[in-house]
Amino acid sequence: MESLQTQLSSVLKEEIVTIDFFCKGQIGEIYKLQTVGSTYILKTSKPSSNLEVEANMLEDLHKYNIAVPKVFDVSQTHLLMEYIESTKQAKCAQEIAAAKVISDMHSVTNDARMYGYYYDTTIASFTQKNEQTQYNWALFLGQMRIMPMAKICYDKGDISKETVGRLDLLCRELYRRIDLASIEPSLLHGDLWSGNILFNINGATLLDPALSFGDKEMDLAYILMFDTFGDTFFESYQEVHTLSDDFYEMKVPLYQIYPLLVHVALYGGAYVKQLETLLKRLKV
Repeated sequence: MESLQTQLSSVLKEEIVTIDFFCKGQIGEIYKLQTVGSTYILKTSKPSSNLEVEANMLEDLHKYNIAVPKVFDVSQTHLLMEYIESTKQAKCAQEIAAAKVISDMHSVTNDARMYGYYYDTTIASFTQKNEQTQYNWALFLGQMRIMPMAKICYDKGDISKETVGRLDLLCRELYRRIDLASIEPSLLHGDLWSGNILFNINGATLLDPALSFGDKEMDLAYILMFDTFGDTFFESYQEVHTLSDDFYEMKVPLYQIYPLLVHVALYGGAYVKQLETLLKRLKV
């Protein structure tokens, strides 16, 4: 850590006074760094491309004028970025600020009308494969998200072969369940739980993206899965983007399948029961 401290001091052009443990992340420990005038966050991991991918995603969001922490340095083992100071805000103010940043993000599309992303991204410790030539949302959701994660869960012994078969059947029927003609690619955060959005007087700042282009209501279904935001958020959001007629009845359970599988792969347990409940609700 001492040699890294020297290296990062050189990058920042100011001496790092303290390095304190902050919290445990999905892929490694996170530290809070203090200089005389500034505070930074240092994420660490075993050597991999995960942190470099995260840095790329943060920089992409910044290019689209979405509030995210500034990246100062990145390697296969560390990511140094701006520390965002959160302050207490009224719940309604938080939800209005969240609706603003998320609706702005969902207004970003791509000229090719492509689903996926320009490179493979990550969610937690897992890689999200992204084909750049995928123009069918139902195929992308099934082949590039649900079934690869189902295989990970099966290989870990968290779900049965029968459950994998039911998920495969669901994916083959996706085009019948949602109106594909009404969907266009929107930039998705991909991991919108409460820990990945911070609030202060400047508004809302997004953390730990799992970027792709997809149906914007995928993010909204994730928000509902963990009760991240309530009525004020959805009222504010709909001032920019209206919800589809089948959002609550069909899209919410469909779009919660993938993030639930991610949580099954990470934690197993109760999330397997939630997955079974969703599949029953979808009559699969």
